[in-house]
Amino acid sequence: MKKSLIFVLICFTSCMNPAEDGMDAFEKGDFKNAIKFYQQSLVHNPNNVSYHYNLARSFEEMEMYKEAITEFTWVATYSPNPSKALLGRGRCYWGLEDFESAELDFTNVLRVSPENFNAFYLRGKVRIKLWDFYAAYEDLENAVKLNPNHELVFYYRGVARGQIGILQGAINDFNHVLNFRPNMIQALYNRGICYQRGRRYNHAIADFTQVLSIDNSKLESMWRRGACYMLLRDNNSACRDFEKALTLGYDPSVPFHLRICNLRI
Repeated sequence: MKKSLIFVLICFTSCMNPAEDGMDAFEKGDFKNAIKFYQQSLVHNPNNVSYHYNLARSFEEMEMYKEAITEFTWVATYSPNPSKALLGRGRCYWGLEDFESAELDFTNVLRVSPENFNAFYLRGKVRIKLWDFYAAYEDLENAVKLNPNHELVFYYRGVARGQIGILQGAINDFNHVLNFRPNMIQALYNRGICYQRGRRYNHAIADFTQVLSIDNSKLESMWRRGACYMLLRDNNSACRDFEKALTLGYDPSVPFHLRICNLRI
């Protein structure tokens, strides 16, 4: 009898605290059950801002971005401090590749919280996607000042710097990232492009070679390495790269191989 009472008490307590169950599920990475528990919580307390926010975060983790946006919008409307909800909604717009809406949300965060690191960082990334590289660079400069220990801020600032022609600054940023992540393909590849644009072809070749040693399916790196060999007048190495890339299915936008090699696509 005593065991039955204990079981009933535990079950009753658990059923009366779906929000706690939701938090526990979220922390365990069980986002599907977290959604279920927070939805149950909102049946009994439909105006609880924390429940709506946590439900939104659970949807976001499940990549159910449209559902998350609905919940983040509710929180942004009714919360006295909407910044976290706007950041979350902006991330979901990013996930949907609606970069203009994401940029607007991050901008609205900065209007009320002008030193918000995440808003500068995320808006900088969005502006790279929108090809607004000068504005992206400005945002990422601010982000670096606010949090110089965040490695990926340097990576994205490097991308922006490279696009606006600050090649050595971009290389410095990629160097910083590669000190912590020596096999980060994107940083190696983009540093290689900066070396290539700066006519430091041997350095570029080294970076493209390292990319290919990590992932030999990166045919753009093989093609760019071939172009660097060509500019160094090492036509044998250049044609070898061009031929291999073409054989593996690479479709070049600039047909360098037609200049020096007897190859056809």
